Amino acid sequence: MVTAVLWVSGVFFVLQLILLTGIAINKNRSIRLEGRKQQAYRQALGPYIVYLSGESDVQPRLPKDKSIKIFIIEKLLSGYSQNVNSEAEKERMKMTADEHLQSHYMQVLRKGSWSERVNVLYFMEDFMMTSLKDQVWEHIQAVPERDEEYRQSMRVLASFGDERVLPFMIYDQSLSIGFTKELLRRFPAAFIDRLKTTESLPSGVLTAMLSYFGETGFYEHLPFVEANLNSEDKEIRLKALAALTQYRYYSDHDSLERFITSSLWEERMYGARLAGLLNLSRYSPQLMELAGDGNWWVRFAACEALKRLPDGEILLEFAAEEHQDPYARDMAKQLRTLRTGVTA
Repeated sequence: MVTAVLWVSGVFFVLQLILLTGIAINKNRSIRLEGRKQQAYRQALGPYIVYLSGESDVQPRLPKDKSIKIFIIEKLLSGYSQNVNSEAEKERMKMTADEHLQSHYMQVLRKGSWSERVNVLYFMEDFMMTSLKDQVWEHIQAVPERDEEYRQSMRVLASFGDERVLPFMIYDQSLSIGFTKELLRRFPAAFIDRLKTTESLPSGVLTAMLSYFGETGFYEHLPFVEANLNSEDKEIRLKALAALTQYRYYSDHDSLERFITSSLWEERMYGARLAGLLNLSRYSPQLMELAGDGNWWVRFAACEALKRLPDGEILLEFAAEEHQDPYARDMAKQLRTLRTGVTA
């Protein structure tokens, strides 16, 4: 019995020793491989920067080992892509990526793990590998989940200016407004113009567009923003008003009164903000009235707007001392000591 126990213990000891030895060998191999990768990268860095910048037309030689070559190119281009300036540099970067990474990335999209596929999709966008847009298009149609792999595939297609992504964005109700704005930032101007003329856009897409236009402040989109002030959808009107406060512009000063006197507190708030941002003294009586509004945000916006007017300090002082509404007096007193600001 004792002999059997000792024999079994000895077998387990030998197995553990073999296992630990194997782990140590694999770890040592990994360390050596990583060392070779880093050394090869350091050797290639200088010559490749010279080549990518166009100072030399001779592409430096790379190690024959596939994993080392891919490591070098990905690390090189990851850093270089953040500082590309000229079209010539972009084109050379794309050519380098296509030459050394294209076939590997196609294979990863077909057979790689989830994390590997997502990583190469990010690299494709960074390196502007437009030669792979058809492969990405095929890939996105096979992605089973609306996860980061799906979203990054859409980002890639948007960055590449592939118009096939437009229906995906328009009709996929699962996309958030924030992500839709990510796509809008990547789209060429022609795509934005096409969306602006598309009838019956889903409210989520339209909301994202209005928010994006307000954030970027490009004046060519102002007519589109102002047109949506007439939307029957309350949320669309509010997003258009919010965008105008970011633009700090509204072409139809006379129509502002309909928002200042609206039954919706949000519209009264944005109307007051715009009146202040545009220095429309004609609306000072309405703003004085809104200073006593039943909604805190409207009172704040009205007093803030009063302060922005040419005689703002005088108006605010009057509101603080003479307004018939006690809440208006309190708000005016607070605003007299605060710096004015606006949030959309």
